[in-house]
Formats: sequence, structure tokens, C-alpha cells
Amino acid sequence: MATATFYVHPDRISGSNAVLEGGELGHARLTLRLSSGDRVQLLDGIGMIYQAVFLSVSPHEGVLEIISRDNEPEPELHLTMAMGIVRGERFEWAIQKGCELGVAEFIPLVTEQVEGKIPGKWKRRDRLERVIISACKQCERARFPILHEPLHLKDLDPEQYDLAVAFWEEKTDSSIKGVLDPSMSPRSCLLVIGPVGGFTEYEARLMKKRGFLLAGLGPRVLRTETAAVAGAAIIQYIFGDMG
Repeated sequence: MATATFYVHPDRISGSNAVLEGGELGHARLTLRLSSGDRVQLLDGIGMIYQAVFLSVSPHEGVLEIISRDNEPEPELHLTMAMGIVRGERFEWAIQKGCELGVAEFIPLVTEQVEGKIPGKWKRRDRLERVIISACKQCERARFPILHEPLHLKDLDPEQYDLAVAFWEEKTDSSIKGVLDPSMSPRSCLLVIGPVGGFTEYEARLMKKRGFLLAGLGPRVLRTETAAVAGAAIIQYIFGDMG
């Protein structure tokens, strides 16, 4: 049987011991029926991978002994995805696939055509944090992406990145191949995707004026989540660790 992977909060690691709690413990104890002596893999979300063995498992906590540890290297490209907020599971799907593709930061983006308002505390944050943990466990990624609070398009600052690219379905005269020069060597990139309905003409002009590169993704109009995943894969292939 393949070794199961769990998330353990860094605060619950001390010396050669780790403590599993909450939903992760429930999955280990009730679903997988793990017990003393069973070996597992632990991810702490900030870059460390541990091989560990359960010393004890109770309804309240699982105590493990760490038998080896490894550090996941920093990614070649720090990729931030700013994606227009969409309803339902589509946003979760894009977050999940973005984790698998190595996106380092997610910014839920508020634009003119985002459906509904985002007042006060964003209610989807806790759910999306769980999606991130689950996706990183699945692809055995030890450095979990950062999930930001929703941000308005006007507050995105392209100057914080070596490269800032916005995909706009109306941009038919500049393909992604024409905009991205493989000779570039960015260490950080901001990828911007619009919501359902895309960006308005005003938003596109504003982004271009502020220094974003505008590009199209071919002759077909893609759904928001499809464009996000396709864009991340293309950028990682050209500049990141997929090439």
C-alpha cells in the first residue's frame, strides 16, 4: 500500500515528534484505520517533507516519530494567479489545478463583471484553504500556496513582479506565443484572468497603461477556470519547472 500523506501544522512538530489532530487525524484513524507502527508522510505546508511512524493513535491525537526529513526546494518561478471570482465549484477547481501546476499565490480578483459583491469577510476562504491542503497532499507538494483576500483589479501592482500578463479574450492580434519571449528570465510572474464575461474594454486599457502585457489564448473563448489552468501551464512550461 502506498504511504498516506497528511498535513501537520508546523506548530505541532517538536524535535523528532509530530502530532496529528482534527480532520487529518480522523482521516488517518477512521478512514484509513492507521494505528501504531504504521508509516506515513507528513507535509508542513512551508517546505518540509517528513517520513514518520505512528507511536499512538487516539480519538484526540495521533503522535508520530519523525524518522527522516527533506526540504522541498524553492520553485524556479514564483507564479501568482489573480483570477476573477466565479460562483460554485469552478473557482475551487481552478485553485486545485493551480496547486498541481505550482502556483505560489492565489488572488481572488474583483472586477466590473464579477457576479455579486464581496463585502467584509470572504465566506469562501475556509473552504478554499481546505481545497489547497487537499490538492497539495494529492500532488505531494510541501510548499502550500498563499491564498489572499479578494482584491480589486485597480489594486493589482504589476511593478511587484518581473512579468505581469493578463489574458483577454478580445486580444486577437497578440497571441501568448507572441507576447512571451522565451529569452526572458523572470523569477516572479503575475497571471491575470477575468471572470465570467471577461474584462471590460476600460479594464483592458487600464491594465495596458499600467504595464501589463495583454495576450489572447487562441481563437476559442475559454471559460474562466480553463483559461487560468491553460495560462499557468503555458507560463510554467516556458519559464518554470514544466519545461
